[in-house]
Amino acid sequence: MVTLFTCLITLQFALIVSHDLVDIPGWVHGSQVQAVIGRRKVWLATLINAIFPGTAAGFAIYFWGRPKPWFVPNYWLVYCAITLLSAIAMWYIPYLRGASERQKREYGSMYAGTRHILPARGDNPRPNLFHIGLHVLFVANFCLAWGLRFGRA
Repeated sequence: MVTLFTCLITLQFALIVSHDLVDIPGWVHGSQVQAVIGRRKVWLATLINAIFPGTAAGFAIYFWGRPKPWFVPNYWLVYCAITLLSAIAMWYIPYLRGASERQKREYGSMYAGTRHILPARGDNPRPNLFHIGLHVLFVANFCLAWGLRFGRA
């Protein structure tokens, strides 16, 4: 379980840090995000957003195969819970309940041309396939962090 968590939390860190900076047609369009938010703000947000998953991944790598101090599994669990709740607030609440006109416009511009598998709900923003995959990763890491914190691993 520790090895799987180490691999997945490191993958999560890499994806979070890179996805608004690259263009992979149909999957992520970092240039569109940068056009809406601004290149400087995207870089600033990326640097700030790298701190918490970077710490989680760093702990996972450093303490892989070693005894972990009490705060490490606690950090993993809290970080993964906050990340999962943030994804729900940023994507699924607007998808299910609606969003402001500004948020609809921004999400529409940032994620135009990406693959979607969830059905449209009016003009509500919906997570694209890349973000759904990222959210599945968040759920997996939360479950693993829960097991590492409260299990016997």
